[in-house]
Amino acid sequence: MTVAPASVWSVARRPAWIGALLLALAVAGGFAALGQWQIERSVEGATVVQRDTETPRPLADVARPGTAVTETQASQVVEVTGTLQPGDYTVHSGRIDEGERGYWLVGHLVSDDDTASVAVALGWSPELDDIESARDALDGAPRQREIVGRYLPGDAPTESDLEAGELTAVSPAELVNRWAEVPAPAYSGYIVADGAVDPLQPIHSPVPEAEVTLNWLNIFYAVEWVVFAGFAVYLWYRLVRDQWEKERDLAAQAATPAAGKIDA
Repeated sequence: MTVAPASVWSVARRPAWIGALLLALAVAGGFAALGQWQIERSVEGATVVQRDTETPRPLADVARPGTAVTETQASQVVEVTGTLQPGDYTVHSGRIDEGERGYWLVGHLVSDDDTASVAVALGWSPELDDIESARDALDGAPRQREIVGRYLPGDAPTESDLEAGELTAVSPAELVNRWAEVPAPAYSGYIVADGAVDPLQPIHSPVPEAEVTLNWLNIFYAVEWVVFAGFAVYLWYRLVRDQWEKERDLAAQAATPAAGKIDA
């Protein structure tokens, strides 16, 4: 009489299936090792994106007016000589400088060759009176300036609280509508000057952190190997269960009484 195995694990504990399990674990271990190797490859092959952002370069060599600020242009220290336009100074509230909320004074610089306009953040202060004092001192006449500072992408115009009458965002797209005259195409980014006009403080503009680019193809392969390792163990379990179901069905058939014969 065929006896059905008590459970799947009673089949799994048989020597043949224990040997099959050891083989499946060895295969899974090999796949896992390949996955770890792919992860190590992705880390070792990671590209550290480093740029010399601190050597001042002419603004005209870094970017072009009217074009979006690219990743390679952002945070580059630039230099430009031009004239700060009277009447075009704006006060920007809600600016955070090393954790402290305050105000920026932003001016409109037209390059010496009249080929471009650019917004320049000239200084920061936690006191509005200091900002207004600096603005009034500069506002009387055109000011020739050599500006050295970090070139940054403009903010979104919607960040300003216009309903409250406050200008918070530094958006060249918005500022050109406020400037009295724009004799040259405007840059879509703005410059944070290294120094500051009296009595303001320099705006903190840190060096950008180096970016690390991972090899995502290696990471994808690593995930594949982990999936294969899990499948090797699952395949062993599936074969064991199939054997248990087969023996259970055979035992059930053997236990079914045969139909009696009818004499003629």
